[in-house]
Amino acid sequence: MKIRKRTFYRLLLFVLPDFLLALFLVLFFFTDLVSDFSIIMLGLILALLFARSIIYFIKSWFFYNKRVNLITNALYDIKKGKFILPKIEIQHDDELTDLYQEIRTLGKHLDSIFTAQKDEIDKFNDVYNSIIFSISSYFMVLNEFEKIVFATENFCNKFQFDQEDIKGKKIDDIFYFVNARLKGGIRQVRETGDSIILEKTHLLSINKVSIISDIKISSISVQGRREIILLIDDVTSKLRKDYQISLMSQISESIQHDAEIERVLYTILTGVTSGSGLGFNRAILFLVDGEFLAGKMAVGPDSFEEAIDIWSSVQVNELNHSNVDSEVKKHGIKLLEKVLSTKYSLKEDNIFIRSYRKMDSIHIYDSWTDPSLSPETVSFMDVKEFVVVPLIVGNRSIGVIAADNKFNQSPISNDLIELLSIFASQAALSIESYDNLANVRKEMQKIQERQEAIVESEKMAAVGRIAAHIAHEIRNPLVTMGGYANRISQLAKDPARSRDKIVNAAEIILKESQRLERTLSNVMDFTRPAKYIREFNNINDVISDTIRLLKNLFLEKKIVVDLDLKGDIPLVKSDFNQMKQVVLNLIQNCIDATTPGGRIGIFTDSDDENIIIRINDTGSGIDEPDPNIIFEPFFTTKITGVGLGLAIVKKIIKDHNGEITVVNREVGVEFTITLPLPA
Repeated sequence: MKIRKRTFYRLLLFVLPDFLLALFLVLFFFTDLVSDFSIIMLGLILALLFARSIIYFIKSWFFYNKRVNLITNALYDIKKGKFILPKIEIQHDDELTDLYQEIRTLGKHLDSIFTAQKDEIDKFNDVYNSIIFSISSYFMVLNEFEKIVFATENFCNKFQFDQEDIKGKKIDDIFYFVNARLKGGIRQVRETGDSIILEKTHLLSINKVSIISDIKISSISVQGRREIILLIDDVTSKLRKDYQISLMSQISESIQHDAEIERVLYTILTGVTSGSGLGFNRAILFLVDGEFLAGKMAVGPDSFEEAIDIWSSVQVNELNHSNVDSEVKKHGIKLLEKVLSTKYSLKEDNIFIRSYRKMDSIHIYDSWTDPSLSPETVSFMDVKEFVVVPLIVGNRSIGVIAADNKFNQSPISNDLIELLSIFASQAALSIESYDNLANVRKEMQKIQERQEAIVESEKMAAVGRIAAHIAHEIRNPLVTMGGYANRISQLAKDPARSRDKIVNAAEIILKESQRLERTLSNVMDFTRPAKYIREFNNINDVISDTIRLLKNLFLEKKIVVDLDLKGDIPLVKSDFNQMKQVVLNLIQNCIDATTPGGRIGIFTDSDDENIIIRINDTGSGIDEPDPNIIFEPFFTTKITGVGLGLAIVKKIIKDHNGEITVVNREVGVEFTITLPLPA
């Protein structure tokens, strides 16, 4: 509106002199005589002024529209990204001309800024492309509909796709089966935005290219839409080696436990073909049978559909010998029937016989064009690429294994052939040793029967020794008791004169009966299972209670007790009375071995794992090469006693998950007990 007003003002300024001239003439004529001529002249002047005004107005309006269109087109060009505007010479110097020049200058600035930003974007794009295309991992981007919007060149090369052809396709369209873990992982990342890693995922493209991969799934936001990034690492080679080595161990173990040779052979071929893409698709076993190389076993699917069924049912992260075995058993019936009905004379000349004779692997790259193969062999294998590996034991061959990748058409690499050769060697040794193993088992059975007889004999001998020892321990007090009972019977005829002798004899009988009762009690305590009441006890309390019980005995034998009990010792879960019996028996043993005036030391301590108890004396020590023999049942150096006291001590400590040992010191012995602290 302002521009139009200014244009109107310019028009007024342009016609103002003419209006002033006309006004002058009008005044002149009206002041003088008015004539026809003056009227005509006035009319002409007015007409001329009007015509001039119209021409100027049209001319101004034309140039105005031209400049407006020029400015409008310039703005459209800038919106389209065309920032450099043409330089146009305009005669009229007005605000529209100035505005166009300002727009042109602005365009130059925008072009400069855009060029600088484009250079930066190009640099970042180059860096991005360098990173993406330099990594060994396969890289793929899915949009919100899980359709592929980008895939790296190495991904397409690996799975034999064209980069442009797979754009817009779903991953289900380019892989034969996409397991639930991958689909669930994509869904989880889309919902939460958190990255996850799926390990050991089997991928098989529609071009029959198979790999085992670790897949990292993450997301990015693009214009408010969440897109999914898949970073795929091929771990097939590593897993193949690890899995084959693991299978060798499993097969060796299986061979040791299986009773039938057919089961052993089946186990071997299952190992060759199992692994959900880690092994071969099919494996065929020929073994020497007299004058023939006969088909003995075959494992592998009969069709591509069966292969898909096996691979989709057995996931890599769940692989073990049993679940692979169960899946393989369902398929390959026709292949097995064909192999079992095939055998070749050792005098023939075909690839299986050549591998057997030369004891060397043979790798056929293209059976359709290989002149060394007979039509029968090509028809039998019915696959382009396969390998034949001999089974060698020592310096002779006992058969061959033929293997191929008929259904996923994966190339047979040298590493895979090397692993198969190692596997075949293990298989050959296992097959060769199977018959010998059967003989060994028979001999081992005989040895086991003899061993059982020897053990039974030793048990009876041990029972005899124990019975003899107990009989001896019982016989002595019984003889004594019988003798004094007989004497009491004789003295009872004159009780008045023999009262004191009768009382003395009765006391001896009572002591011997108590001795007999202790002997039987020790035997029963040692042989029957102990019932413990386990509570958290302070071992210092157990020792202090025992010391109070034996206080008079220490005074009587003039024995000094050195007591050093750690104050902050932890509690230990134990049976208070049983542990008291342990301490009592050990201190009693030390008292018996220590002469009057000697010393007994009792110490407690602890570390991070155990309570430690040490009991020592200044006695005579143990005159045995191994002092710990004193813990053996019925071992004793005393004139009286069964020899079960220390054996019972060891049993109680063992039942508390502890240990007890004894060593000779320079003077006397030292017992050491360790009891574990509660976890």
